[in-house]
Parts: sequence; C-alpha cells; structure tokens
Amino acid sequence: MALVKCPICSQREHKENMIQEDKRYYHVEYCHERWKRDKEATRIENQQWDDLYQYIIKLHDIIVLPTGNITRLKDLRAGFEFKDGQRVRKWNTGPTFELMLEAYLLAEDSIRWCIANKLDGSRDTRAINYGVSIMIDKLNEAFARKKRREQHTEQFERTKISSEDKNISNEILKNKHNKIDEMDISSFL
Repeated sequence: MALVKCPICSQREHKENMIQEDKRYYHVEYCHERWKRDKEATRIENQQWDDLYQYIIKLHDIIVLPTGNITRLKDLRAGFEFKDGQRVRKWNTGPTFELMLEAYLLAEDSIRWCIANKLDGSRDTRAINYGVSIMIDKLNEAFARKKRREQHTEQFERTKISSEDKNISNEILKNKHNKIDEMDISSFL
C-alpha cells in the first residue's frame, strides 16, 4: 500500500482511499470537489479571456495582440495592492474579463473615433493601449450596469415567487370554502 500526497491539502494517504484524476490523487471528501470547482472556474475565466482577446483583435483589426497589451490586461485582472510603498500583485482581485469586455462594448464608438481621428488609423501597441485606457474609464459604468441587471433579475425572481405564493394561497382558501362539512345537516332542512 503506497502513500500518495494530495496536491490540495498536502496530506498523505493510501492510494485506495483516494481518487485519481489527471495523474494525481485527491481525497474523496473535500479535495476532489474543490479541485473540480477550481478547474471549472479556470475554464470559465479562460473562455472569458478568449472572448475579450478575440474582440480586441477584431476591434483593432490586427492578427496578434502585442505582449505588452496582454500583460496590461492580465495585470488589470490580477489587481494590485500597495504594501510598504511596493506594488504587490494580488490574485484575481481586479475586474473580470467579462466586465472588461462589457466596458469595451460601451466604449467601442469612442475607441473607433480615436483610432480614426487622433491616431490616424494606427494599429500599433500605442493605439491598443489608448483603447485599453478608454475601456478602463468605462469600467465603473459597466460595473453599475451589471449590478443593476443583477438587481432586476433578483427582483423579478422575488416577484415571480411571491405571485406563485399568492396563487397557491388563493387556491387553498377556495378549497377551504368549497369543502363540505360531513356533520352539516343544513342541506336536509
């Protein structure tokens, strides 16, 4: 019986008590489920990044996004914190790629105008950085829209549930009034 180490919790256990997936062993109870959640979250984030990347390429009419622009967008997603005067990179504390894409969609007309008029149709790193700067200005507006949309859907769900509850309570009241009492002799009189 060989002992293997779980990559999530770093605990060693016998192979027979663990699940093997992607050439690694995970504890059945907690670690395997956590690994599945993390893997799904990574897949979703990669899809959002791909959507943003493809949109920027199409917007600026380029083939490949320069590395400096990719770094700037990834740094924006990661978020930064200042400790003792040093800039420390955090992990996924900035705006999501989905929110950045929404901000790009809000700023699309402005970015196209700036590329055509200010930058004379330029497609270099400077033009893309200019577009990213405009997008950053629209992040707060995109976040407010997203929040409003979530509140509207939540409110819609609440009103839908409350109307269903009213219908059920009305049916119960009708059934109470329509119920015939077996001990009632008024129909014989």
